[in-house]
Amino acid sequence: MTKIRIVLFALFTTLLWITVAWSLDLGDLFKKPKEPAPSEQSSQQSEPAKTKKGGGGLLGILEDTGVLDKKTSRIIRGAGETLQAMQPIGYDEELALGGSLAIEVFSRFGGPYPNRRLQKYINLVGQALVEVSDRPDIPYHFAVLNTEQPNAFATPGGYVFVSIGLMRMMKSEAELAGALGHEIAHITHRHALQTIERGKTLKGLTSLTTAILKEDPAKFNMIVDEMSNTLFAHGLDKNLEYEADQMGMEYAYRLGYHPIGLLGLLKKLAMSGDHGSIFFSTHPSPRDRYSQLVKPYRKYKDIKQAPRLAKRYAAWTKGQLQ
Repeated sequence: MTKIRIVLFALFTTLLWITVAWSLDLGDLFKKPKEPAPSEQSSQQSEPAKTKKGGGGLLGILEDTGVLDKKTSRIIRGAGETLQAMQPIGYDEELALGGSLAIEVFSRFGGPYPNRRLQKYINLVGQALVEVSDRPDIPYHFAVLNTEQPNAFATPGGYVFVSIGLMRMMKSEAELAGALGHEIAHITHRHALQTIERGKTLKGLTSLTTAILKEDPAKFNMIVDEMSNTLFAHGLDKNLEYEADQMGMEYAYRLGYHPIGLLGLLKKLAMSGDHGSIFFSTHPSPRDRYSQLVKPYRKYKDIKQAPRLAKRYAAWTKGQLQ
């Protein structure tokens, strides 16, 4: 657990530098958001009444009537109990794992871009998108990376990164919102965590808690390594990327931007020819993503007057992208 604290402290220090210019409240960075209390009705609900032979529910009826033999019934019950016991990775664990990956993102991609105005800008746009997302109840932090590679990343726990190289390709705030929305969607839909929960590292565990990570630091390192390999080497499943594209476009639209922003950025990426960057090796091709996104885009009506905010993007970034 000491390693987890060290990692989170290092990340806290880095993010403090990024956000100090606009007084982002870091006091709540690592607090677990309040979760709704379970209803009294659910806590007081009694278990199904059991019959003398097979027990309650459909399985009991099927066993009592001879449709299922006892051996088959036990196998089905055992599988059901195992699935019921498995719990998704909780927020505390998500934050610890995501914090470790965020430090690695900084390490691999040049650290934060040394420009407070751009860091403020990306946080203002990002935090506004969070408010219309499907998971606005956890803290999010946004940073511009000091690398020319056109790329963007999201790690569990609310950490979102976009490279200065990608920002140089953008010409409007709608494009920035689309890119940030895509990364926010990876977090709101727990894409990286879903991938790990299905992976070999968690095989045999019914749950992952900070207590387990404390007792078994090697397990923590293995999980971080697996997530790092997914993020930087293989990438997420292409269908998860397509889903993030659709939701990123949706979040931008909900906030009032023209939804064409992400489509326009994907078109630029497809034409850039920079196929040697990690972005192209860990994502479906921009051309494929563009094709997949055209149909969902067409569902948006009455968007002719929706702003793209090219002038505002130019004003915020003027003289800042050199």
